[in-house]
Amino acid sequence: MSIVLFVGGSKDGTRGFIPHGFTKSMRETLEHGREIYVERMVRLARFGTVRVMALESLCEDLVARLARRYYEAAAQAA
Repeated sequence: MSIVLFVGGSKDGTRGFIPHGFTKSMRETLEHGREIYVERMVRLARFGTVRVMALESLCEDLVARLARRYYEAAAQAA
């Protein structure tokens, strides 16, 4: 198991447990319908390469911007 950041969709900004080796997960929501999250490795300037579970339909640039926002907020809080 590992902890990953979810980016996009109804889980945006939450952290969750993903079993080691899982690269895709699905969540069914009443408001948004089916949300499919896929594992992505994102390169962030200050933080190196990070693993996130991102909404499948998001473009790489938006995934990187959202992930950077959460990592910067965590760094400021520490």
